[in-house]
Amino acid sequence: MKISNKLFNEQQISQFSKQMETAQKIQAKISSGKNIIFASDDPVGAVQLSGLNDVKNKIEQYIDNANLALNRLELMDSTLEASKNVFIRCNELAIQASNDVLAPSDREAIALEFDELKKELLSLSNVRDSTGSYIYAGFKTKKPAFEIDSTGSVSYKGDRGSINLAVSESRMLESTIDGASVFQDIVTSSGVSTDLFAAVDNVSRSIRTANSGVEAAKAPGIAKLNLTNQDPGTYSFTITSGSKTADISVALTGTNLTDVATAINAADLDITATLQDSNTSLVLTNTLAKDITLSNLEIPNITKSQEQPTSFISFQPIDAAGTSLGNSQTVYDFDQTIASRLDELVTIQNHLSNQRAKVGARVNSAVRQKDVMDERKIQITTDVSELADADLSKLVTELQSLLTSQEASQKAFVKISGLNLFDYIS
Repeated sequence: MKISNKLFNEQQISQFSKQMETAQKIQAKISSGKNIIFASDDPVGAVQLSGLNDVKNKIEQYIDNANLALNRLELMDSTLEASKNVFIRCNELAIQASNDVLAPSDREAIALEFDELKKELLSLSNVRDSTGSYIYAGFKTKKPAFEIDSTGSVSYKGDRGSINLAVSESRMLESTIDGASVFQDIVTSSGVSTDLFAAVDNVSRSIRTANSGVEAAKAPGIAKLNLTNQDPGTYSFTITSGSKTADISVALTGTNLTDVATAINAADLDITATLQDSNTSLVLTNTLAKDITLSNLEIPNITKSQEQPTSFISFQPIDAAGTSLGNSQTVYDFDQTIASRLDELVTIQNHLSNQRAKVGARVNSAVRQKDVMDERKIQITTDVSELADADLSKLVTELQSLLTSQEASQKAFVKISGLNLFDYIS
């Protein structure tokens, strides 16, 4: 009986130990809410759970990337819209500045607003996202995309890179557009390359150039006329002499003024037109010594995006001996001097609209990818939960049953271990 009692005791103690271990595991699952705490709890399930968590982590990264892409793209969209508004304002001001009734001081005030619009545009081009990166700098995101030098010239300091972000296993989304493509690579309808900053400068320069000239020039009786002509076509202007006025219209291909002299001499103006300097200059003499005024100059085909007018008339008052009297007056086709920029401004607005369309397409793509990943995350979270989360009601019931069984076994063990041979045979 000694051997039997010893064996019985060892078996009971071993069983009690296993029951306690099982109870502890159940209690750990209840307290943690997890069904698999150690891989040994469910080796197959543990492997499956590990794989599911890996996929879940990747999906969460895709969602983070999509959110970052959306933030950048939405920021780009807002800056592009603001940039377009800058050029809408430029267009309004250019039309306003071409008004004949404005004084030079009024046009200078408008030109000063263009200077401020350029600063605003520079700020928009150097915007940074939530990570502090310059979104228009390509891969060089830690430094401003554009810089302005002491002369007012703006240059691009970034590169042509575009930052791609993985938003799914097979989809890389461009989250940026390089600044050169947005703010520089613009070709006008006339085939001239320009950029947004130069365009603002061009309009401002045109306004200030117009201020340096006049729409009407006057001379007391005698004037010398020269034509700078790089825009062949039909030129027209008005000459007033005393009480007489005539509209002159002549087709010109160069600086030869023979046809101009012929047209003026044929008009009833009391003016004699004399050719000089190999027919490139014209002396106008009023036979009655009355003032001569030249106005309403219209010049054809003014070159778009020119820094300053390439065609104009110089009107110099002189005396009978040919000596200059005062400064030469530059007569511009004032309306066209400024209006020649309008085509460039419209081209830029269209360019910015196209860039916004490109950004908008990427935003839509990012939203769709994010929605897909959000759905996948919900599904895989459900799968993880089903595999990893503990069934608390089941575990509590199991623990209570185990503890009841353990308690009964302990009571039986105590009772049996206290019996002797006479108890068995009685």
